[in-house]
Amino acid sequence: MRTERHQPDYILMIAVLMLTGIGIVTVYSASTVIQLHSGSAADYYAVRQLGAAIFGLLLFALTTYMPYHIWYKHAPKLLLISTLLLLVVLVPGVGHRALGATRWLGTSSIHLQPSAVAVVVIVIYLSFLLTRKMTVIHDWRRSFRPAMMVIVMMTILIIIEPDMGTSMAFFATALVLLFASGIRLRPIILTLVVMLPAAYLMAHLASYRKGRLDAFMHPFSNASRSGGGYQLVEGLTGIVNGGLTGRGFDLSVMATGYLPESYTDFIFAVFTEQWGWLGDAGLLAIFAVLVWRGFRIARYAPSRFGALMAIGLTSTIVIQAAINLGAVTWLIPVTGIPLPFISYGGTAIVINLFSMGILMSISRETGDTVTDVDSLADVVSVEQFRAERSSVGGSASIPGTGRPAKVASLTRHRAGSWQNERKREQTRKTDNRRNISLTWKAQQNKPVSGNNRKNARNNDYRNNR
Repeated sequence: MRTERHQPDYILMIAVLMLTGIGIVTVYSASTVIQLHSGSAADYYAVRQLGAAIFGLLLFALTTYMPYHIWYKHAPKLLLISTLLLLVVLVPGVGHRALGATRWLGTSSIHLQPSAVAVVVIVIYLSFLLTRKMTVIHDWRRSFRPAMMVIVMMTILIIIEPDMGTSMAFFATALVLLFASGIRLRPIILTLVVMLPAAYLMAHLASYRKGRLDAFMHPFSNASRSGGGYQLVEGLTGIVNGGLTGRGFDLSVMATGYLPESYTDFIFAVFTEQWGWLGDAGLLAIFAVLVWRGFRIARYAPSRFGALMAIGLTSTIVIQAAINLGAVTWLIPVTGIPLPFISYGGTAIVINLFSMGILMSISRETGDTVTDVDSLADVVSVEQFRAERSSVGGSASIPGTGRPAKVASLTRHRAGSWQNERKREQTRKTDNRRNISLTWKAQQNKPVSGNNRKNARNNDYRNNR
């Protein structure tokens, strides 16, 4: 079922533009003194961020008016390209190494961070995969296992760089999509149980990760400039110095050289020192609007693929912002994740604007009411659906009941809540508009004479039951 395209979500667009503008201004105020001390122009980083933002806004406009269904067709190719980039960056002499990690491709002036690209690609691919697998979504061998194989493979490649922060955001985003797709909770919980001790071991095997944990546990005992807790302590000092209203624009003391990475990972501390806690409330409110509109688009998306993509793309912003703010405010160890739209980083701002462009494209096809039945026939043919059903033993059935398994829906409860499903079916009986299903869509291709219309309607009702 395709809805008629309409105007995009302008509230989301305004939130994105506001965050982008705030980020450019904050990068400028957080880097001027540092650049002057190094002999460069005061606006060096701000100009670079502005150039990346302009390119990102062009992608934002392009993807907004590009039908989002195109990403369904090219999802496997995008996964292959993203995996190759993650492999190429690990080749000695090819990847650009800085700050002890090999995370970038390109020259000294233009860089591409494959791990940032992979976060968006995994959203597109999992949305594609979990849409194709929706007929067997409760069979973990055919839905959860292939998805998890891709997730684990790409997560390991990101960890090898090493980039622990991005790997955390990547894995968390993937789990959100698995949960939203309707996959049973048991394999997801078991995966988390297995991953927790593995993450603990990885954190202690690398010396720099162990140092970050020690700095998180005892920051003030390692607060010297050479200590691991110095950056965190200086960031907290900047937040406290900001007070309620802040010092004012470009008056941050921490940005004069006291706070390392003041314009990247710890830019929130500089923002707080300049604009105070009231400024923080305003910034978080804009993020909240973005999240609200993103999940609203997912709720009213016309198809399962669009809904999953909207959930995943919105979750990437939420998760990255939560990790960054948690590190700056001493809630979690420092991981090196930038604050979306605000921190300095060309690849990050371009990828964020690109993903928001896809979200805007989905918003152009949202409906006025929540879609209760997924329009599977728009992305999977009737023949393919029947083949999937027959391949699992004639027709998939609900465990313990023998009833035919229904197509999983984002708006439906998980397996077991059949009483709620019966209530919804009884409510739909009173609606003159018939829900679109594969059976109904297939029947529309058959000519029905005037004398047999009543029989066709009865057959349609029985099939939909």
